[in-house]
Amino acid sequence: HQGRQSKFSVDESIAAAGVDDDTVSEDLGFLNVHYYPAAATKYGTLAKGGYEYDGMAYDAEFEHVEGYRTCIQCHAPHTLELRIEGCADCHEGAETVEDLRDIRMAGSAVDYDGDGDVEEGMYYELEGLKETLYQSIQTYASEVAGSPIVYDSASYPYFFVDNDGDGVGDDRYASWTPRLVRAAYNYQVAKKDPGEYAHGGKYIVQ
Repeated sequence: HQGRQSKFSVDESIAAAGVDDDTVSEDLGFLNVHYYPAAATKYGTLAKGGYEYDGMAYDAEFEHVEGYRTCIQCHAPHTLELRIEGCADCHEGAETVEDLRDIRMAGSAVDYDGDGDVEEGMYYELEGLKETLYQSIQTYASEVAGSPIVYDSASYPYFFVDNDGDGVGDDRYASWTPRLVRAAYNYQVAKKDPGEYAHGGKYIVQ
């Protein structure tokens, strides 16, 4: 669950292509963090599982609270099923996995996704941010890279060219620029950890 790519591999790929941020290069392609990179989310900038932009600050390990810091303190070691019974000690009404999506602590009173709601759970803040990023990726791909893009979370290699504008991928996307590679990589990082809001929501926001 540590992921298979990082800021370093993304930077190496871009450096090898040797083009500026908005130039399409056949030497660039999508880098996939792989599935369920929960440890990368939890350890934040210590692992650098997300693409971190130079000059920006990023959160380190999300420590949660005493007694709930390691993977197996929250998950059954073989099935990975959540040990939900302990959550309600601090999070009133948290009886199901779905209930955890509504949790928002006092220290996160920021409207991260810009929808005007500072009471929704962090899960929903991250969903809003992902929607905004995806829209930006699609606009950029069409207007700068010159080729429309669509994402399919269930089909490798995830990003496809949408030649006929029907919202369904036709072929593997090939019009990559360094800027688009970075954004698409972070979008995948945010999509592939379903528990990101609990593992390290601040890092995903950043």
